[in-house]
Amino acid sequence: MGRPVNIVYLVVVGLALVWIECFIGGTRLVYSLPAYGLISIAAILSVFSIRRRRLRTPPDFLCVASTLLMGAWVLARAWNSPVPYLSWPDFFMMLACLMVYLITAFYLTNTGLQTALIVVLWGIAALEVWVGMVQFIHDQHFMLFGLIRPTILRASGMYISPNNFAGFLAAVAVLSASLGIWSRWPAWAKILAFYFSAVCMAGIAISGSRGGYFDIIGSMLCLAIACSYATRVLDPPRFIPVAVASLGALVGVVALVAFLMGHSPYLVHRMQTMVVKDVRIYNWAAALDHIRVNPWFGTGAGTHLIYGRFFRRPEIQADPVHAHCDYLELLAEYGIIGGCCVALFIFAHLRNALHTYSCLLRQRLLPSGFHRSNRFALQLGALCAVLGLAIHSVVDFDMHIPGNALIFAFLFGLLANPAMQRPMGFVDRRLTPWAKFIAPALGLFMLSWGMPLLPAEVAGELARGFLRNHDFLDAIAFAQKGISGVPQLATLPAEDAADLPPRSLLDTALSKTGGDPWNPDLYFYLGEANRVLASRIMDPFMRQRNLERAAAAFNAGLNVFPQDENMLVRYGQVLDGMRQFAAADVLYQRALHWDPNLGAIRTYYESHLTAEGKKAEADAMAADWANYKPAPVDSDSKTDIAQ
Repeated sequence: MGRPVNIVYLVVVGLALVWIECFIGGTRLVYSLPAYGLISIAAILSVFSIRRRRLRTPPDFLCVASTLLMGAWVLARAWNSPVPYLSWPDFFMMLACLMVYLITAFYLTNTGLQTALIVVLWGIAALEVWVGMVQFIHDQHFMLFGLIRPTILRASGMYISPNNFAGFLAAVAVLSASLGIWSRWPAWAKILAFYFSAVCMAGIAISGSRGGYFDIIGSMLCLAIACSYATRVLDPPRFIPVAVASLGALVGVVALVAFLMGHSPYLVHRMQTMVVKDVRIYNWAAALDHIRVNPWFGTGAGTHLIYGRFFRRPEIQADPVHAHCDYLELLAEYGIIGGCCVALFIFAHLRNALHTYSCLLRQRLLPSGFHRSNRFALQLGALCAVLGLAIHSVVDFDMHIPGNALIFAFLFGLLANPAMQRPMGFVDRRLTPWAKFIAPALGLFMLSWGMPLLPAEVAGELARGFLRNHDFLDAIAFAQKGISGVPQLATLPAEDAADLPPRSLLDTALSKTGGDPWNPDLYFYLGEANRVLASRIMDPFMRQRNLERAAAAFNAGLNVFPQDENMLVRYGQVLDGMRQFAAADVLYQRALHWDPNLGAIRTYYESHLTAEGKKAEADAMAADWANYKPAPVDSDSKTDIAQ
């Protein structure tokens, strides 16, 4: 299985993957930061392996260099993004992916260790598919660990989006199929591998993700072609039967899945509309406009939330958090320079993967006489999974989901170092070993810079939950804690001070970290809780106090995130309640500037005009939008401001 310290890396990385996959793929920092902390521990522990100066099988230099170049550009551009909080998900995710990649490429090179991690993925996939089955058959809202799922007909497992659920399962399915075909495992283990591959494909079917369908068909087709070519090299007389059988098996699996899906009218509809015009067309059009804002350098990490709204097509009223295309969003946020870095990264790994495929085929399997190899199975499965990701990324945003990104960081690290003996040049001997020092440095940075944000993220998540459940005093308390680190009793009515949660471990952590004043969500929760509370208070004096607190919170939040339409509109409503119509009008106009085609903002602005006594202007605006508004487009997303 490898050196004991390498087993420690395996266990820690495996625990991180289990955590992040069980908590909505880590799409919120409060769920991803604990996993990143575990990975950081593994990266720091890798200092104990640095003393091994010479690697018998170092990773490919071009692969490592292109990865570090891409990572450096993403980190630098994210660091200089206009809204820091929007850039942190990409920033910390890239740090974690680099650590997983380097640990895999330098230390988890033993096939036993790699297989053990894939077995962990089997366990995660089984849990995900079970949750998805319950969602699809019995309870649309079913989630584990107290999480809440939006009402959608499709299965999403422990993810929020069925598309990302399908992306994870497609990678595990093709890896499992490759191990079932090419590994040296006993028969029972091969059957188990095929079983998990079938389970994953069943999960993809009930996800209703058209991108997932293209992903699994493309990756399995790549596997079938690779297997047929390998048979042509190893046993030419069997080439035609194996090629026909491989393609027949692929067609048979697709037909069987389609037949089973035929019992669900909704899934039949999803299959029938795989190539028709849908919401993505409008997302892509907005992303293309976004790219033109700063084509070379991009506008910064996370800024598609701003410009996706700004360039929104009126046909789509859902919040365009992502562009539904990793490539377009990459160019929009990181520019042509970022696109070139990613292109070099992909080229380097595909070049090395194809070279490894050829070498293992001709130098290991062919001479051995026993045409099976665990390493060949892992390398081929990883290659096909990566090719499937390349297909899926055209129509979805898998690489913006931390759980999926970490898994593909592992797969790319596997492709970078197939652990094959090869001639070592000057670069391999002198420069590649120094890359081992990067992982511990990244781990220290993550623990010192990223982990202190966790207490404020926990406070924010609690505040969000209390606000959703209409527990406004607790929402105010935890939002204040997240911002400042300690409760500010002066901002609450004196008679409510006793209702604040007692001092706890969270308070202690926040008092040491000082909270997170750069998180606009905390200001929104604080302001919104005060605003709604004011609307339910009969006492004019107390209502005015809560409105003033809400105005102060929204104003502070807009200093952090000036383009946030949610705070702009809610702040405008607060000023309407305070009869400050002129100031409120400025806020509504700013909201319309940053999102001119969102009907919800126009509706709120009409209400503002009516409250101000400008009924004729409100009616004219409503009539104009009614004539302009196109037919709605089906989407699983929600519009934040309308909730």
